[in-house]
Amino acid sequence: MRVRNNKVLFQSAKTVGKDTIWTISAMVLMNVVVQFLIYPLWSRIFGDEIYGEIVYAMSIVNVFATSIGVGVNYARMKDSTANSAKSCDYNGMLLLLSLCAMAISYVILFFSSLELSFVDIFLTGILCFVTIWRYYSDVEFRLNLDYKGYFKYYFAISVGYGIGLIIFMLTRRWPLALLPGEIAGLIYIATKTHIFQSIKSDKDKKTFSIIVKTALTLVATNFIANLIFNGDRILLQNILGGAAVTTYYIASLTGKTMSLITTPLNSVLIGYLSRYEAKISRKIVIIFSIVTLGAIAGATCVGVVGSHILIKLLYPGNYEAVKPYLVAANLAQVIYFMTNIVTTFLLRIADTRFQVVVNITYMVLFIVLCIPATLNGGVWGFCVALLIVNFLRYMLALILCFVGESRMNK
Repeated sequence: MRVRNNKVLFQSAKTVGKDTIWTISAMVLMNVVVQFLIYPLWSRIFGDEIYGEIVYAMSIVNVFATSIGVGVNYARMKDSTANSAKSCDYNGMLLLLSLCAMAISYVILFFSSLELSFVDIFLTGILCFVTIWRYYSDVEFRLNLDYKGYFKYYFAISVGYGIGLIIFMLTRRWPLALLPGEIAGLIYIATKTHIFQSIKSDKDKKTFSIIVKTALTLVATNFIANLIFNGDRILLQNILGGAAVTTYYIASLTGKTMSLITTPLNSVLIGYLSRYEAKISRKIVIIFSIVTLGAIAGATCVGVVGSHILIKLLYPGNYEAVKPYLVAANLAQVIYFMTNIVTTFLLRIADTRFQVVVNITYMVLFIVLCIPATLNGGVWGFCVALLIVNFLRYMLALILCFVGESRMNK
């Protein structure tokens, strides 16, 4: 069933509210286990330097997993508005991309002069592979607006993380804290859907080439955005070392946790937008812009206050060291995630090339501002530069929303 009422964007406030609650609950449950149990435990057991290297390794995993998994996921959502895209149209491409990502992650980690063992690096590559598929697979629930199923999917992942935590305590192999969760999610969705049924597309050559083009464009643009988002760990590790990675990661923890809210909202937004066939007016874009600005202000206040509480509880030994960076670090992360919502909205009203413009500009700004700022100002210089870069990306995305609306309604 497609939404055809030109006067409303969503089916009903009640339905959207319920779906949002399900998705927020799913993300909160999963991330509480990861951010409040697993990561602090790694920190206590391994110390700042090794913990910084683990966070660096996880940034490599996250770059590939979110870029490829979410990119192909969103491509299928976007294609569903124009044709009956099926999982078999994407599985072969996703398999090839995830194998390449696993191989590249091995190369990066082996040549990064880390103290991590060969076994841990090997397990990290496998973690990268399965996490890509986990990020992609929730598309089955979003396409069908089945957010209760979405919650159950992430509940299975959370249970798997709990099992992984026990395995980690027994083996001291840190990737094993996460691997069981990712695998549990894939097992769950394989039993509930036919998502892995085939890797051969049933589309004609022309249609399949369009599908591939859309997917690769979104993967590429997401890769740029996620490379920069994880650039804090990558850049700080290679310029200042693992201890600096730990400092900034903890300082920005609450801001990053704001994704518990923005990611579910993003999920619901793209799910309904993919089924909304009417044109989006200038008034809707203006209201959307005002709402995102208000959300940034509110989320930042919550993030800064929450940081003082959470860091004292989870990382008491690091609290004094990270306190000077809390406002800048949290504001930068909130703006980043809110911009992701804006670019999701942009995906509905404009060509995918607009995503390329946003993220290439983001990459250039990051290189031009953050690298020299880090070399000259250390962690503080990096915080300020990243805040400026994220704000400029947000403003550009909003401007392109107005441009896209204008072109769409000509």
